[in-house]
Amino acid sequence: MPTAPVDPSLPAPQIIQRVEDALPIEQIFPAQALLLGAAVLVGIMFLHAFLMRWVLAHVASRDAKLRIAPAEWRVDLVMITVVFGLLAAGLSEVVLWTAALKYAGLFTTWTGAASYAATTYTTLGDVTHAPPPGWRMMGPIIAISGLFTFGWSGSVLVDVVGRLGRVRDLTRASTRRGT
Repeated sequence: MPTAPVDPSLPAPQIIQRVEDALPIEQIFPAQALLLGAAVLVGIMFLHAFLMRWVLAHVASRDAKLRIAPAEWRVDLVMITVVFGLLAAGLSEVVLWTAALKYAGLFTTWTGAASYAATTYTTLGDVTHAPPPGWRMMGPIIAISGLFTFGWSGSVLVDVVGRLGRVRDLTRASTRRGT
C-alpha cells in the first residue's frame, strides 16, 4: 500500500517513521541476523583470502622447479594439490558457517546446521532444515558468501590453469627436443 510522499518540512523523527512504515527494514533484515551474517561473512572472506594466497603461493613456488625439471606428472600433481586446496577452502568455510549457526542456537543439531549451511552456501537452496523465524535472512547471506568465494576460487583456478598450461607446453617442448 503506497504511502504519501515525505514532506521535507517534517521533523526528522517523523520522516524516519514514514520511511520505516513504507520500508520496514527491521522486518526485511532483522538486525540480529544481519549482524551475525555480516560478521561471519567477513570472517569467511579473510579465511578465503588466506587460503587463496596459499594456493597461489604453492603454484608460484612450484613454477620454477617445474621449469627446471619439466615433467607432465609434476604439473598434474600441482593441479591436484590446487583442487584439494580449493576443496579444503570450501569445506572449511561451510564448517565455519555451521559452527556459527549451531553456536548462535539456530539449530539443535550439528547435522541440521551443516545441512543448511552447505545447501545455502552452494546456493542449492534445498532447505529441509530451516532456521527459526526471524533468522530466515541467514540463507541469502550465506548464499552471497558462497557466490563471492566460488567466484574468487574460479578466478584463481583460471590463473592456475593458465600458468600450469604454459609450464606443460614447456614440458612437451623439452620432451620433443629430448632435453
